[in-house]
Amino acid sequence: MAKPYFNFHSPFLGGGMFCEARSISVRRHNGKSPSMVRGTGCYLYDAEGKAYLDMSGGSGAANLGYGRQEIIQAIRHQAELLIHTGWNIDNPHRHALIERLALVVPFKNASVMGAVTGAEAIEVALKIARAKTGRNCVLYFSNAFHGKTQGALAVSSNKLFRKHIPADAVEYPCFSLESCYPDIGEDTSDWSSSFRRYLDTLEEARGQLPAAIVVEPIQAAEGVHPLPSWTLETILRVGLERGVITVFDEIYTGFGRTGDPFVSRQGMVPDLLVVGKALGNGLPISAIIGDPQLVDLLTYSEHSSTFTFMPLACAAACAVVDLYCSERPWENANSVGLHLRASLDRLAQQDSRISLVRGRGLMLACDVDDPEGAQQSQPLSARLRDKLEELGVIVRTGGQRPSTIKMTPPLVISKREVDIFVSAFSCALSSV
Repeated sequence: MAKPYFNFHSPFLGGGMFCEARSISVRRHNGKSPSMVRGTGCYLYDAEGKAYLDMSGGSGAANLGYGRQEIIQAIRHQAELLIHTGWNIDNPHRHALIERLALVVPFKNASVMGAVTGAEAIEVALKIARAKTGRNCVLYFSNAFHGKTQGALAVSSNKLFRKHIPADAVEYPCFSLESCYPDIGEDTSDWSSSFRRYLDTLEEARGQLPAAIVVEPIQAAEGVHPLPSWTLETILRVGLERGVITVFDEIYTGFGRTGDPFVSRQGMVPDLLVVGKALGNGLPISAIIGDPQLVDLLTYSEHSSTFTFMPLACAAACAVVDLYCSERPWENANSVGLHLRASLDRLAQQDSRISLVRGRGLMLACDVDDPEGAQQSQPLSARLRDKLEELGVIVRTGGQRPSTIKMTPPLVISKREVDIFVSAFSCALSSV
């Protein structure tokens, strides 16, 4: 039996042992994994003071890095005043945050629905689409990931996660995007025609079109697969023509991650934009943004959750957006991302095990395969991850292919720190 975090002797139950659930326990999965106690900039530190360059950026949430004093001060000040009220008691910070969001998202007029997690925000967006259309089915795409709650799972493609959807759940059709990977520069009318035919077939089979089309502009969790602009433009155009609500999931790509403020921009605006992760730079907060006539179809209390736009999270998010506007971190993401990608391309030229370098800004990935490693207990990517951890670097692996290594560091990372990572990566490659 795995060693528990602590022994708990209950006066009510006669004593027992408590441990963290296997599904989320890093320690039970890998007892050698370090436990972090503090962070600054792009680095995390364990209890012994060892520094780790975090190339995952808190799973893409810590865009502004760790230990940002402006955010800490905002949290500290608000914590002394008021942490939480419940969603149905007003606080001024939710309105201050909405005013700030108006400065950075590509909508002229919008209603903003607050939520806590990305998965919840996706489910709210689907509620809105169904309220608008009166239809139930939602179209998602191959290699999509939108969350692990029941509703979000229904529009995620990973079979390991989807096995937990109830047997009587509504079927959500999946359209293949394989022809778009990894980077295709120009539209081919074949793909656009195929997409339109798929919708026609769907309508004929079901008697109605989907309520919504939900898509990640760059599919993050399943391996960092960028969709070309023409693909997204086709989705928006067809959605408008057919009366299907388009939902862009920019939970991962938003707030500068790709080298632009958002993938959504003037001339390419979805009906609903879903944001999260970097909005709180570590605190849980998300939002759904769209035209008031659409978002406000949900009447008062038709959707809410206890911690929706709580004062503490909103105060932190206000500080985050202020820094976002003043520092324009997407510019650094663009320049440093190009430097990282060029370095990865050079490594790929030197080591044939590296392939499919891809991504935009500081949302990059590559695959590493070892043709002679079939007898190994772990794939090469996992062995590289563990070796990099020994060298003081954190990366994430896996997705559609277990060979994928993903890099989404804080957007404040420097070229010097990228060089530290590339040097460690090269060292790890030579030692496994």
